[in-house]
Amino acid sequence: MKNLKILELANVLAGPAVGMFFSELGAKVTKIENKNTNGDLTRKWLLSEEKEPTVSAYFSSVNYSKKHLFLDFNSNNDKTKIRKLIKECDVVITNFKAGDAEKFNLTFDDCKKINSSIIYAHIGGFKSNVERVAFDVVLQAETGFMSMNGEPNNNPVKMPVALIDILAAHQLKEGILIALINNKNNNKAIKVTTTLEETAIASLANQASNFLMLNHVAKPLGTKHPNIAPYGDFIDTKDEDRLVIAIGTDIQFLKLCKILSINEEKLENFNSNQKRVKNRVELMKVINHESKKLNTEYLMNACIDSKIPIGKIKKIDEVLNSSLSKEMILSEKIDGIETKRIKSIAFQLSC
Repeated sequence: MKNLKILELANVLAGPAVGMFFSELGAKVTKIENKNTNGDLTRKWLLSEEKEPTVSAYFSSVNYSKKHLFLDFNSNNDKTKIRKLIKECDVVITNFKAGDAEKFNLTFDDCKKINSSIIYAHIGGFKSNVERVAFDVVLQAETGFMSMNGEPNNNPVKMPVALIDILAAHQLKEGILIALINNKNNNKAIKVTTTLEETAIASLANQASNFLMLNHVAKPLGTKHPNIAPYGDFIDTKDEDRLVIAIGTDIQFLKLCKILSINEEKLENFNSNQKRVKNRVELMKVINHESKKLNTEYLMNACIDSKIPIGKIKKIDEVLNSSLSKEMILSEKIDGIETKRIKSIAFQLSC
């Protein structure tokens, strides 16, 4: 990827995340920021404790190893600079609002006139209504995620990261990679598009099939799973810690019962996954009655040794202070300010 040139005409999270993916792979990424808006919107999305007014932690999270240029999209001189960059690059990444690409003469048709082999990659908001302005939380609301998230009888809850943006970025990366492979054979301009709305709907996975096949409308279950039990349920220990368990098979369930010394005569209502889902409340009473007799370390080790998925509920500081997380930190100065983020690439290639 070291010879690949990317021009990023995107801001906020999804588009810049795609640009950072390629910069991590060694591509040369040039990010154009709108001079008239003081750059990317997220530069000023500051936590209350942040002191640098122009480079927020949010902005830093997806803007690693890029060349930043502040240009005026309405200036003829700067338009010439942008056209020159388009002519020299392999991929253009955009997330223009409806009408902006036309206003700035930066549509796919405009760009392929400048560069006949360009890959033009665009992330939109709503596919069903392109005129609507979209941010992640609105898509979480409009595509069912918030209605399923949270505890029963409480307010809907959004996810704590802009997950729809992140998933849309993955969709666009995949499309670009396929386009790059295709370009090796025909060297023609290719347009790759996705939207936050399509991405979100495509990510509904089993919840979508539950409705499509059974007309089952998902409701908030907290951490619980509608199809599996105990899965996402909490186990309390003698030390007053709370663990989360994920039983996917009958064998795992029987191993857990053995660790907890649950007698077989108590298992009649729980001897299949479907019964466990149906009788979840009664099941967790039985499990927690026994788990509270065991200390956390013993229960964790016993489950791990028995290949039972179990985990502690960790805060983000615990996670990011782990040796693995520290290996994934990328640091650099942006505008003279020291910034850090976690790398976005979590795969390895080996020969």
